[in-house]
Amino acid sequence: MPTQEHDVSAELFRWSPMLAAELLTEMGVHLPDIRQARDVSESFTDHRTNEYRADAAVILETARGRTGVVVEVQRKKADDKRWTWPLYLATLRNRQRCPTVLLVIAPDPKVAEWCATAIDTGHPGHTLTPLVLSRDHVPLLKNAEEIAADPALGVLSALFHGDGEHQKEVVQAGFDTTNLMAERGDERFKRYYNHLIAVLPEAARKALDMKMNTESQYSYSEFLSEAAAKGKAEGKVEGIAGAVLRVLKKRGIAVTDEQRERIVGCTDVEQLDAWLDRAITAHKAADVFD
Repeated sequence: MPTQEHDVSAELFRWSPMLAAELLTEMGVHLPDIRQARDVSESFTDHRTNEYRADAAVILETARGRTGVVVEVQRKKADDKRWTWPLYLATLRNRQRCPTVLLVIAPDPKVAEWCATAIDTGHPGHTLTPLVLSRDHVPLLKNAEEIAADPALGVLSALFHGDGEHQKEVVQAGFDTTNLMAERGDERFKRYYNHLIAVLPEAARKALDMKMNTESQYSYSEFLSEAAAKGKAEGKVEGIAGAVLRVLKKRGIAVTDEQRERIVGCTDVEQLDAWLDRAITAHKAADVFD
């Protein structure tokens, strides 16, 4: 099941689509003058096949036309991605009628190394080598003014640098930025802080929480209650998804890995409730989704 860190990392590109352009440029990909960046559907479903969904998809409007970016957040090795990543690119390219690139966010160095391995598609001359973001590509942001100007990049900086030798600096930067944005009345500070807490390792998260509770002049009680409510909702989602799988198992209905991922990856409570109802009478797992 996708973790909060995974979901937030993908959400950064919906919050700030231009982040994709910043990172690709940092990685040496030449993009002509970019005029606009917008997020588009990351679902690559074809009604004649199964459902395939990337983590995020962005369209960059440049001086020479559009460029599509498929964003994947990868926390562990998953051999299935060697097959679905080329599909994501081809589908977005066909749908948007523009060149496409694959950008993989993999904070773990070993996973990043695996992600960067070239994928031989079988067609002569057509080998896909994913663009994998590493710590070297993400600047360590410590200045609150810089982070407030680009909070999505600030969260990504915390993701890549928050568990190493710069942990104290990352925590201090998070504290300073949150207070600076709140002082200016920038409503984005709530989302920034939420995302920051989600991606920081436990030690850094506790340190930031302590500073916010003891040193900040602002009250975050309302904000924190919203976060708690979100956590409660996420727990409800997990419970219903688990119930769907238990019902199918009790009834002796086989579930493929892909179907299991679809169920546990769903965050729509109403959809999960509908699937649970269907699981009670389904003859096969596919009936749950029809």
